[in-house]
Amino acid sequence: MNPFSNFTVKAQEALRKAHELAIERGQNQIDPMHLLAALTLQDDSLVLSILERLEIDVNFLADSILENLAEGEVTTLASPSYQIYLSPELGRILESSQKIAQFLKDDYV
Repeated sequence: MNPFSNFTVKAQEALRKAHELAIERGQNQIDPMHLLAALTLQDDSLVLSILERLEIDVNFLADSILENLAEGEVTTLASPSYQIYLSPELGRILESSQKIAQFLKDDYV
């Protein structure tokens, strides 16, 4: 069973993009910055709408986040590994998001 089956399509897309960002950088785990980067790069997302309403320069924010990811620790592997782990911090965030959805009686995160 997919552990993210109760996530919206957009949330699942963001997690896939976070996974891709980690792989592109040779990193072996997805952390909150990967997810934040994915959310700022996602087309037609609620996150972008909120950031724009707050008058935040989304392009500058996305570039800054990607720059931060580039400075992160890179794991050099003899062969690329596509088994990527969630960092404990991101795991807690996703678990909390599921609890909040349950509290709000929402079927989807």
